[in-house]
Amino acid sequence: MRLRSLLLLVSLLLPSFASAAATERLEAPHRISAVTVYPDRAMTTRSATLSLKPGSYLVDFSRLPVLVQDDSVRVTGTGSASVTIVGVEVKRAFAEQVPEKRAKELEQEIRALERKIGSIDARKAALASQRGFIDSIRVAWGDRISKELAAGKPTTGELNEALSFVGSGVAKVEEQARDVDEEKRQLKERIDALRRQRDEAIGSQAKESKTVQVALEVSRAGNLCLELSSIVPQGGWEPAYDVRLGADGKEADLVFRGVVRQQTGEDWQDVALTLSTARPALGGAPPELPPWHISFYRPPPPPVPLYDGGMAKAARAEDFRVGSALPAPQAAPSAPARYETAEVAQERTSVTFRIPRPVSIPSDGSEHGTVVATEKLPVALEFLAVPKLAPTAYLKSEIVNKLEYPLLPGKVNTFTGGNYTGSSWLKKIAPGEKFDLFFGTDEQVTVKREELKSHKEAGIFGKSRQTYRYRIEVQNFRKEAETITIHDQLPLSGDQEIKVSLDKPSVPPSETRPDGTLVWKIPLRAGEKKELTFDIVVEYPKDREVVGL
Repeated sequence: MRLRSLLLLVSLLLPSFASAAATERLEAPHRISAVTVYPDRAMTTRSATLSLKPGSYLVDFSRLPVLVQDDSVRVTGTGSASVTIVGVEVKRAFAEQVPEKRAKELEQEIRALERKIGSIDARKAALASQRGFIDSIRVAWGDRISKELAAGKPTTGELNEALSFVGSGVAKVEEQARDVDEEKRQLKERIDALRRQRDEAIGSQAKESKTVQVALEVSRAGNLCLELSSIVPQGGWEPAYDVRLGADGKEADLVFRGVVRQQTGEDWQDVALTLSTARPALGGAPPELPPWHISFYRPPPPPVPLYDGGMAKAARAEDFRVGSALPAPQAAPSAPARYETAEVAQERTSVTFRIPRPVSIPSDGSEHGTVVATEKLPVALEFLAVPKLAPTAYLKSEIVNKLEYPLLPGKVNTFTGGNYTGSSWLKKIAPGEKFDLFFGTDEQVTVKREELKSHKEAGIFGKSRQTYRYRIEVQNFRKEAETITIHDQLPLSGDQEIKVSLDKPSVPPSETRPDGTLVWKIPLRAGEKKELTFDIVVEYPKDREVVGL
C-alpha cells in the first residue's frame, strides 16, 4: 500500500519536473530603441526580437544600469507567437570574471598586433637598404657612364637599360614603403582602440548591474518582440530659446530647443527621443492637508527642585494629574519636498515633443540640444531706459506666444541680425499670452540722470521736510522718430508718519504704479534732445530719523 502511494506521488510530480527541466533560458539581444525624457528623469524602452517554439522560457535582459528603478520595470510583447508573460523579476549582478577574461583576450590581441608592427618595421628597414643599394648603383653607373660617354663607348640601348633599372627599382621601393606605412598606421589605430576597450574592461571589474528576467509560456510558435521600459534618474532636459529679431523690426524668429543631458550609465544610440513636460516628482495626486490644531498659550510650569521632601513628590504628582487632562501635542506629518517650478504642476495635461529623427546621447553629462520647434512671432518695438540704474536705453519688444502650447521657463538668447545681444530668463508663457523680451542696448539713444540738489528743512507743526531734485536728459541720434519709455521711482513709506510725494515735475508721468515706479513716455524726433525734471519730497516728524534715503 505504501509503495502504491509512493508511485502515485511520483507520477503526479513527474510532469512538473519535466516542465521545469524543459524551461529554456535565453539571453535577449536587446537595444534601447526609445527614450522619453522628463525634466528630472528618463524612461528608456529597449526592444528584443525572439523566434520561439512552444514551451517555457526564461528570457534575460542583462547588463542593465544599476540606476534602474525596480518598481518601474514594465514588459510588453507583440508578434505572431502566442505568448503569456508569466512573471517579471529584477535581479542584481556583479560583472567580475567576464571583464577580467575579456581584458586578457584584448591584451593578447594587442601583443599580436604589436608583433606585426615589429615585422613591418623590419620590412621597412629592408626597403631602406634596397633604396640605399639602388642609390649606390645609380651613383656608380653615373660615374661609369660619364667616363664611357667621354670615350664614346656606351650605346643607346645600354643607357636605356640602366635608366629603366634604376627608375623601376626606385618606384617599386617607394610604393612598397607607402604600403608599409599605411599598414602600420591601420595597425596602430586598431591597437589604440583595443587598448581603450581593455581599459574599460579592467575598470568595469566588480561593477554592479541589473538583470530583468521574464518568464514566458509559448503555446504557438512564431516571432515575439519584447519591449522593456524602466525609469532611471540622472537624466533630464530643459528648454532653451533663440530669438532673432528681423531686419524690419516687425517679426522675430523663435527657435525652441530641448537641451538633454544624462549620466544613466549607458549611452543612448540612435533612439527615438521624446521630451515630456510632465513632473513625476510632484506625484500624481495633490498632498493632503494635515489637521491644524490651535489652543490658548499655557506657560510651562516652573522648574521643580531636585529634592524638597514629600511636598516635591506631591507637587510632581499634581503636575502629572493636571497635565494629563490636556491633549498631547500632535506632530505634523512630514510633507514631500516641493519643486521651485510649481507653476508647471498646475497644468492640467503635460506636453510631449517627439523628435522626428534618431538621436544619440552619450552618458557623460554633456549637453545635447535638439530643435523642438521654430516659429515667426509678431513684435512691437520700443525703447526702455532706467537711468537711475544704467545710463543706457534697451530695445524692448512685446511678443505674443502664437504656439499651441506654453513656452516653458528657460534661458533665452537674443540676436539682432547676426549679432548676439545677450541672454535672459523666460518665465512660463501661456498660449496667446503677451510677454516682454529685450534685445540689448542701443547706443544711438542716450540717457542721463543726475541729482541737482537735496535740501532739508524743519517745517511747521514739528515736521521735517527733505527735498531731492533730479534731471533726466534723453536724446535720439537715430534717423527716425522714436518713443522712449523712462522708468524712475518714488520711495515707499513704511510708516504712516512718513509722507512721500512727487513735486514740480516738468512733464507729468504717464503712470504711477503701486510699487512707486514712475513711467514717462517721451516722443523724440530724429536728433532731438529733451529733458525732464522732478522733485521727491519726504516729510516726517522732526524728532525721528528716516533710513533708506
